Amino acid sequence: MKHSVIWLCFVALLFANAINILEEQAPLQPEEQKRKVQHLRLNEKVVNVKDSQDFYKFVALNQKRLFENQFIQKSSASENLRLHNFKNIQYTADLGIGQAGNVFKVVLDTGSANLWIDSNRCSEQGCMRHKQYKHEESHSFLPLNQELTVEFGSGELKGLVNSDTIYFGDITLPRQNLAEITSENGIIFKSLDFDGILGLAYPQMAPKNFNPVFDNMMQQHALEKNQFAFYFAKDPNDITHSEFTLGGYNQAHVDGEINYHNVIDKYYWMIKADSILVGGKDIGLCNDGSCKLIVDTGTSIMSGPMDDVGTLLRNLNVKDHCSEIKSLPNITFKIDGIDYTLEPEEYVKPTAADSSAFAEMNSSEDQSMVEVNSWDCIASFIPLDIQEPQGPAWILGDVFLRKYYSIYDRDNDRVGFAKAKQ
Repeated sequence: MKHSVIWLCFVALLFANAINILEEQAPLQPEEQKRKVQHLRLNEKVVNVKDSQDFYKFVALNQKRLFENQFIQKSSASENLRLHNFKNIQYTADLGIGQAGNVFKVVLDTGSANLWIDSNRCSEQGCMRHKQYKHEESHSFLPLNQELTVEFGSGELKGLVNSDTIYFGDITLPRQNLAEITSENGIIFKSLDFDGILGLAYPQMAPKNFNPVFDNMMQQHALEKNQFAFYFAKDPNDITHSEFTLGGYNQAHVDGEINYHNVIDKYYWMIKADSILVGGKDIGLCNDGSCKLIVDTGTSIMSGPMDDVGTLLRNLNVKDHCSEIKSLPNITFKIDGIDYTLEPEEYVKPTAADSSAFAEMNSSEDQSMVEVNSWDCIASFIPLDIQEPQGPAWILGDVFLRKYYSIYDRDNDRVGFAKAKQ
């Protein structure tokens, strides 16, 4: 089971279980290219009110369960919550397929490894609202016809793995494996403003014989270094725009020292925390003296094991402090002795600005929003039980990554963090 996330409005993660790649495929060899470093501006878009409502409803109603007596009395929670993927700013990059000018908007996701593209092979509502890849119009298309099914927490994708030339920045990769979406099942796919997902996790997460995009670049020695990095602007109106760097990182976005942490499982970009502190105190969120952390650009908010997130939220009691958010404690992830701290203004999302829109929703059939409308703010944490061997683990999503510039180093299998220079 692959847990990945993706996209938009506010967050979080996708579960992925890829099956049914049937045929052997020889390594694909693109043309020789000069090694390079590229800085690609990401597209930023504030999502619509309806998506924000869905986010608040999902987060608030599931957090509310953690305060119920029947949950608190449990010694452990075995239920896995299916997690929708929302965020307040959606970040996408441009990817050309078949020819450089045939551009698709893709989410860059370190929590998955496949390249998925919406295709005209799919006639469902979720597919039809996006730009669709038309393989018959590409002179570089090569059929492989390998079936692929991936189950997400918010739905299911089915597709056919074929290959075509892709254009990413100034890099050209002939014969890149891609999964043409043939079926989308799940409301989350119908409401999002992107055409595909470009996975950047380790190849062990990809199905058999699927060559991920970044691994293809590595095999072709296309980059100066086998690294990539993300800068996420806090607001789409910021003078400095969000940026994805290939082949290294951009020192202009780094404020101070970069600290690197070794990957402990070459599946996700997974590192280890010494402890998670609330107001400088250890409240027992890391069992056995450490926590697994997954660094996931496809997840907007944060997640953790259900029992531990329940402990965290009950200690924070965010709902009763919305009028004085600054009085809430800092949350610190201590990694290899380095403190990475989130202040309350960074991990709490005020909802009052959307109250008029919520009131309109409350007059519709969805009466569950009445409950959520009484919440003036929401903590950006979701309970999520990731199964062994990768789990249990916490997810560091865009809430964390907007504050800390992140570098992903495949040459040395490590993740680097530095305070982002805004």
